[in-house]
Amino acid sequence: MRETDNVNLPDSMLAWPLYGAGLENLGVNGQPVRWPVPRPAPDQLLVRSNAVGLCYSDVKLIRLGSQHPRLYGRDLRRDPIVQGHEVSLTVVEVGEELRGRFRPGQRLAMQADVYFHGRNLSYGYMFYGGLAQYGLLGPEILGGDEGCYAIPVPDELGYAEVALTEPWACVEAAYAPRRRLHVKPGGTMWIVGGQGDGTAYHVGEMFAGGWPGRIVLTDVPAGLRAELTAGPSSAAPRPAVVIRDGLAPGDYALLAQAEAGGGFDDMILLDPDAARLEALAPLAAYAGTINLAGTRPLGRAVALDVGRAHYDYVTHLGTRSLDLGTAYGEAHNRADVRAGGVAWLVGAGGPMGRMHLQRLLEAPEGPRRIVVAETNAGRRAELELGFRAPATAKGVDLVITNPRELSAAEFDDALRALHGGRGFDDIIVLVANVAAIEAAMPHLAADGLLVLFAGLARGTIAQLDISNVYLGNAQITGSAGSRIVDQAAVIARVAAGHLSTARAVSAIGGLSAAHAGIEALMEGRFPGKIVIFPPVADFPLTPLADLKTVAPAVYEKLGPGETWTRAAEAEFLRLCGRGDCA
Repeated sequence: MRETDNVNLPDSMLAWPLYGAGLENLGVNGQPVRWPVPRPAPDQLLVRSNAVGLCYSDVKLIRLGSQHPRLYGRDLRRDPIVQGHEVSLTVVEVGEELRGRFRPGQRLAMQADVYFHGRNLSYGYMFYGGLAQYGLLGPEILGGDEGCYAIPVPDELGYAEVALTEPWACVEAAYAPRRRLHVKPGGTMWIVGGQGDGTAYHVGEMFAGGWPGRIVLTDVPAGLRAELTAGPSSAAPRPAVVIRDGLAPGDYALLAQAEAGGGFDDMILLDPDAARLEALAPLAAYAGTINLAGTRPLGRAVALDVGRAHYDYVTHLGTRSLDLGTAYGEAHNRADVRAGGVAWLVGAGGPMGRMHLQRLLEAPEGPRRIVVAETNAGRRAELELGFRAPATAKGVDLVITNPRELSAAEFDDALRALHGGRGFDDIIVLVANVAAIEAAMPHLAADGLLVLFAGLARGTIAQLDISNVYLGNAQITGSAGSRIVDQAAVIARVAAGHLSTARAVSAIGGLSAAHAGIEALMEGRFPGKIVIFPPVADFPLTPLADLKTVAPAVYEKLGPGETWTRAAEAEFLRLCGRGDCA
């Protein structure tokens, strides 16, 4: 007998396969298809999709099709995918090798960034996601590189709030210290000085965590060169030291290819200038650090790949000190917003931006003033409706402004007035727009934190003067996705009643409404999240406010401000799951 929580498991199910780029290739003729319900192998789980949050990443996937980097060129016409990575699941059937570890009826959240043998095999990309009523979880997910990506959740949590722990984990990850902030032990390092510079730099505690395996020195002052050539005073392995003096910036790429396979784990630029930094920055390896040590400003903006800060965790560190080690460490590199500071959210009216705003308002020690720049009039109204009262109750000065109502110069003056001329302690850029990043940088405080949350592709160049990275200890960071630990922390906060992920819900629908939901997402029709409930086959895409006429019994159980609740969800599934409110 199969171990299952449902003796009436159907033979077929509805699913939304994506057969290629373009919304016209989602499903067939704008409708889901009917597929057989799969049966699990001994090392697999059969799971039921309970709720799916639609994400703008789904839009990117539809627009790019097989060209999306996470699909590795997969032929979608022959081998379609099923999207839906923000998902709540229930175990239906347990393969015999997994009995004792999982049980029928067990509730799960999914950490979508699955890594198996070093390869990213994201759920909803390489694996069928939640826009199918049933699916399989196999050893890649249940025993991946970081553990089990299917995270148990308490039974009392709502399906929507569990599904939305995934995007919330991405929000949390944006403020987590996940950049590498120390020299990589055994890695490759390149230190570049200026010809004739005799400044008395020294390593200090730079190698407290271990020495690199190889150090390349270019025009490094004699004292520092001697210290590095001598190597560690302990019995630690001595790094190989290579001298490559007299290089022009145009020679940097050739040296990197010869000495580090094209990318250095750690680079230090002494007395930085714009031309050398522009030549050096592209040569950082994945998760590489660029330590800028000096006392003179760059003098102009430099061309920097902001996509690499977001996706590759390339970190710019800095110090004014002659002790190069002072640039490193978490104490010197802030990751979370400054308590009692002034924060600016650039483009916060969308679903993810609203989550960031909610996080800042609910933080135990958050900013004292939050400035929100949003050009969409409808979204500004929604922000006023949803966040003015919580901000007032918390004693936070919430300023919601429209940049298009002022000239560029007037808007700059207004921002300076709001941060008092000091600059914003925190700027979170929530729009994938180079101009927005370039306009934000001059308003970053000398010791501020710039978070690039909206993803811009690798190779996207912004012109930024980052002198305050080393003159004032400013931070530039980005975040792409999340990890198991991030999502588990969010689940714990939801279970403890410290976070309402369901507050982000703006509209709901049954599985048949997924196509309309993606279309609405493309058009930016809703300020919050769209949640699809696959157990409900036919229910139209419906804003929560419209439930008053479409499903009054469900509307009555919404929370204050027409917010989604566990009680509303239970009533929706009770009525609509059996077709009584379709």
